[in-house]
Amino acid sequence: KPRQLSGGQRQRVAMGRAIVREPAAFLFDEPLSNLDAKLRVQMRVEIRKLQRRLKTTSLYVTHDQLEAMTLADRLVVMNGGLVEQIGTPTEVYDRPETLFVAGFIGSPPMNLIPVTSIEQLGPLPTGTDIVGVRPDSFTLDAPAAPHVAIKAIAELLEPVGGESHLHVRLAATGQSIVLSIPGRPEILEGSEITVYAPIASLHPFSSQTSRRTDA
Repeated sequence: KPRQLSGGQRQRVAMGRAIVREPAAFLFDEPLSNLDAKLRVQMRVEIRKLQRRLKTTSLYVTHDQLEAMTLADRLVVMNGGLVEQIGTPTEVYDRPETLFVAGFIGSPPMNLIPVTSIEQLGPLPTGTDIVGVRPDSFTLDAPAAPHVAIKAIAELLEPVGGESHLHVRLAATGQSIVLSIPGRPEILEGSEITVYAPIASLHPFSSQTSRRTDA
């Protein structure tokens, strides 16, 4: 009986009913939103395998960026009904075109730091007043490549498997940012530290236009 089916089973039945009709395109409207985390992963894999096997154009609507990044061949990021950026998941992640995309794609999201908070930043494109830095671009040791160094106060260390999320507060402004650090470094909460980021990893933005300045 339908009422005895689990959420995942109902999703499979719904997809099966759609497949037998051999449609020109599939529309998935947040199909995994009501499933638990484990089942969501399983269904995400099944949907991707299904799409590749059938080679049918599929439009997938979701607020879950992990689903979007893993399922999409082309990604459309929308904000308030307007398109912010279109590209492959890799393109959108590696080169976000707007401040919204930069702060939305990625977990933890990109840190958006006023240039006045960073010393010895060097020349930047005209109009740049914010730089974006991915959490995993930061290191606790100075890299060999040209880099910036930022004084900070350690606030919280969250071990998440093979890496840790280090929450720090910038000494200059008090802004909180997040670093993704390999392993489980021994850092005391409240201690003063210096964090580093390669110059090549910085994303320049303008707060006036909300767009990249190196386009």
